[in-house]
Amino acid sequence: MNWLRRLFCAHRYEWMRNIYGDEINLSGGKRSLWGCTECGKVQARDDLHDDGDLRGIAGPLPERGWD
Repeated sequence: MNWLRRLFCAHRYEWMRNIYGDEINLSGGKRSLWGCTECGKVQARDDLHDDGDLRGIAGPLPERGWD
């Protein structure tokens, strides 16, 4: 009956994670995954989610002391 719940759900999506690397090709060019908080439906979207905090992606930023 879970499919019936998804059929009548209003779908309030929240960002789950971004997709990188070869997984982009496997997902058909989609860049982020969003999940419904009420029924659990997962939707892949074309846009890359940016929350403005890039500190954890590439590690700490290098010091500018070698110029």
